[in-house]
Amino acid sequence: MKDFYAKVFDYIFDKRMDLFQAMFYKLYEDFNRDEELFLKAWFEDYAKRKLLKYFPLWDLLEYYPEYVVRKRPVLRSYINAYWMFCLSPYRYPARVRESMEFFGIKELNLQELRKRQKQMIKKYHPDIHTDKKSAHKHMLLINYHYQILLSYLNKAE
Repeated sequence: MKDFYAKVFDYIFDKRMDLFQAMFYKLYEDFNRDEELFLKAWFEDYAKRKLLKYFPLWDLLEYYPEYVVRKRPVLRSYINAYWMFCLSPYRYPARVRESMEFFGIKELNLQELRKRQKQMIKKYHPDIHTDKKSAHKHMLLINYHYQILLSYLNKAE
């Protein structure tokens, strides 16, 4: 039973991590870089709420705390890596260049970025695209690259 719960926990945390990667700069600003609060609210509390809908409380009390203790250092390292980028995006010119290429932007400005993002969203939105799974992954990529360029532009101001 423990393995089953570990797989369910992994699934929930992986989906949450995908979403984090797609909107890391917004979360960085929303949580004022408070890592403990972010880990608790964004990952742990969310997972508990989801799990309580489907599983008995006593099973969660038995398996969840051990899982969180094991998973926390991994999550913390991801958060640190993304939020370090938010602190100083100029130290990572390859990521900025890659994101500009993703959007097909030659010169970076906020208006052009928003225009290109909207164009790509219209093209790859899951409600429009026939392959929903592929469209969802593409939307995550669009948001990820948008967050990189947005953090870069906001630090330039």
